[in-house]
Amino acid sequence: MLTVTSRALQQLASLLLERAGLKITPDGYHSLRLALSTRMPLSGLEDSEEYVNRLRTQEDELRKLLPLVTVGHTEFFRDPKQFSALENRILPEALARARRETRRVSIWSAGCATGEEPYSVAMVLAELGALPIEVDLWATDLNLAAVEAAKQGRFASRRVASIPTDRRTRFFRQVPGGHEIVSSLKDYVRFDGQNLAVPIFEKVKPESLDLILCRNVIIYFDLPTIRALMDRFLAALRPGALLLLGYSESLFKVYDRFEMVEMEGSFIYRRPVKPLEPRAPGVGPKPMPLGALPPATPPRPQVSTPPKPRPTIRTSSVLPSTEALQQTLDASDMKTPTRRTPALTAEFMEAARTRPTSEMPAWSLMLSPGERLNAAVRMIERGDFVSAVATVEQLLVDEPNHLDALLTIGNLYSLTGRIADAREAFNQALHREPLCVEARVFGGLAALQAGELPEARAELGKALFLEPSLAIGHYLMAQVHERLSDHEAARRSYRNAISQLRFPQRPLAGHYPELPDSAEAISRAARYALAALEEGPPR
Repeated sequence: MLTVTSRALQQLASLLLERAGLKITPDGYHSLRLALSTRMPLSGLEDSEEYVNRLRTQEDELRKLLPLVTVGHTEFFRDPKQFSALENRILPEALARARRETRRVSIWSAGCATGEEPYSVAMVLAELGALPIEVDLWATDLNLAAVEAAKQGRFASRRVASIPTDRRTRFFRQVPGGHEIVSSLKDYVRFDGQNLAVPIFEKVKPESLDLILCRNVIIYFDLPTIRALMDRFLAALRPGALLLLGYSESLFKVYDRFEMVEMEGSFIYRRPVKPLEPRAPGVGPKPMPLGALPPATPPRPQVSTPPKPRPTIRTSSVLPSTEALQQTLDASDMKTPTRRTPALTAEFMEAARTRPTSEMPAWSLMLSPGERLNAAVRMIERGDFVSAVATVEQLLVDEPNHLDALLTIGNLYSLTGRIADAREAFNQALHREPLCVEARVFGGLAALQAGELPEARAELGKALFLEPSLAIGHYLMAQVHERLSDHEAARRSYRNAISQLRFPQRPLAGHYPELPDSAEAISRAARYALAALEEGPPR
């Protein structure tokens, strides 16, 4: 009989903090219990403490457990902008289209965890006047224990506290220790187990879905798995149907068969009505407005959404000038510039601290978040760090959850000597995405920049545990070892950086100037450094 003890949960929480930097407090032990209940039978073990002991020596098994642990980190109506698009455009239009074609609207919540996402979608559909018989809302997860919990629909009071009172009154009933979804809303959703990595979705018909939500799931997959999954999603969607990913997930330079559209301030992927023309390898789709879509038949619901939290990052008193921002926007077509070398010159750093700026024009705030961040990147490349900091800080006031902006501002802070602020920015990124590899990489780089070598080694170690094939992580770890005068470990890490380049290297979220990011640049830098070590310090 499978047993999960409190001691095993405590040991697992400590192990996850040590290896992955993932902090799970006792009120999050429920997700640990669900994860153990899923993985232990597959390992042939029934004793949870024995399983945790195995995890200490079998890192591959610990990595397999991680997605099950973190999938439980979800919430109702997560990402207000996406749900604004769902309420005001996506679901009304999909429902109207399905009614015209006398069929059910078909939606897949892929990676539903304990059910917050599909139940949120079901609430919106009910508010739009859709009946359960008009809806096929399929919610799946790899974690079968989480699926069973989702079917029960019971949530602690703190999990539903952010839901507006009118919704909470209509769709929940109070039970001991929390709230339960009312049975009439449960009728909208059917829960099931589903592994997204399998080559064929046997329960999904081609061109049958109006919408797929797969948010904060693909961050745990490698590139070949993501591309294969996108092929299957594309085949499952009707022409013109939509795919929603998490706000920190992008298909740029990963998959180019979807069109990217902007709706209610969110970027969403759409299956083309007609087949796309083949694109050059590695070139992603460009955003396009969605204003041409027909209006929805059902009325838009008048439902308030929770106010956006204010960021805790401090803002500067100066903002970039109109001329500076206009030059930035005119410099190119908004493609991210190529980074050059890993070394930052003294002149570069001096410019970062002293370049004067003036007030930001109001029109610049009308740009999309991506355009504003790219504008800041170009300021960085010109050495105008003060303007870049102000631009990204203002972006975070408007978009507190923008992961790329959090990572970029952390890098800017570390480069300008604000190490405490850099740590806070990276901590905020980890709060939003507990397994964000970039936050660990850049946190390690910030510590290295500040001379905090043990901290740098610890952060980079966590990044490499999460993504062992990340060549830039091994390269930076080698630099830490060099600074610690551990030349043998440095040689080993440089060799690891070179050997990992046989695997595809993904672009990192966030921007750090003059950091090698292409396979060629990393290989060249690692080989030069390794050659210098071979000729220099003795073994």
